Amino acid sequence: MSYMFPNPHNGWQVDQAILSEEDRVVVSRFGHDWDLNCMKMNEFLYSIAEK
Repeated sequence: MSYMFPNPHNGWQVDQAILSEEDRVVVSRFGHDWDLNCMKMNEFLYSIAEK
Protein backbone atom coordinates (compact mmCIF):
# COMPACT_ATOMS: atom_id res chain seq x y z
CA MET A 1 0.00 0.00 0.00
CA SER A 2 1.19 3.47 -0.79
CA TYR A 3 1.53 5.55 2.35
CA MET A 4 2.74 8.66 0.53
CA PHE A 5 -0.28 9.25 -1.68
CA PRO A 6 -4.00 8.73 -1.20
CA ASN A 7 -5.57 5.90 -3.19
CA PRO A 8 -8.88 7.01 -4.71
CA HIS A 9 -11.34 4.14 -4.95
CA ASN A 10 -13.71 5.48 -7.58
CA GLY A 11 -14.00 8.00 -10.38
CA TRP A 12 -15.65 10.63 -8.19
CA GLN A 13 -12.64 10.66 -5.84
CA VAL A 14 -10.28 11.04 -8.80
CA ASP A 15 -12.36 13.96 -10.10
CA GLN A 16 -12.35 15.63 -6.68
CA ALA A 17 -8.56 15.29 -6.38
CA ILE A 18 -8.15 16.98 -9.75
CA LEU A 19 -10.76 19.69 -9.20
CA SER A 20 -9.46 20.60 -5.73
CA GLU A 21 -6.03 21.62 -7.07
CA GLU A 22 -5.97 25.03 -8.69
CA ASP A 23 -2.26 25.87 -8.52
CA ARG A 24 -0.49 22.54 -9.03
CA VAL A 25 -0.33 19.81 -11.64
CA VAL A 26 -2.13 16.61 -10.70
CA VAL A 27 -0.36 13.37 -11.66
CA SER A 28 -2.19 10.05 -11.47
CA ARG A 29 -0.24 6.81 -11.37
CA PHE A 30 -2.46 3.84 -12.21
CA GLY A 31 -1.11 0.52 -11.04
CA HIS A 32 -0.91 -1.89 -8.14
CA ASP A 33 0.60 -1.44 -4.71
CA TRP A 34 2.16 -4.90 -4.93
CA ASP A 35 4.04 -4.01 -8.13
CA LEU A 36 7.64 -3.04 -7.35
CA ASN A 37 7.82 -0.69 -10.36
CA CYS A 38 4.72 1.17 -9.20
CA MET A 39 6.16 1.59 -5.72
CA LYS A 40 9.42 2.92 -7.19
CA MET A 41 7.39 5.40 -9.24
CA ASN A 42 5.55 6.47 -6.07
CA GLU A 43 8.86 7.14 -4.33
CA PHE A 44 10.11 9.15 -7.30
CA LEU A 45 6.91 11.20 -7.60
CA TYR A 46 6.94 11.86 -3.86
CA SER A 47 10.54 13.07 -4.05
CA ILE A 48 9.69 15.69 -6.70
CA ALA A 49 6.17 16.60 -5.51
CA GLU A 50 7.08 20.01 -4.10
CA LYS A 51 9.29 20.97 -7.05
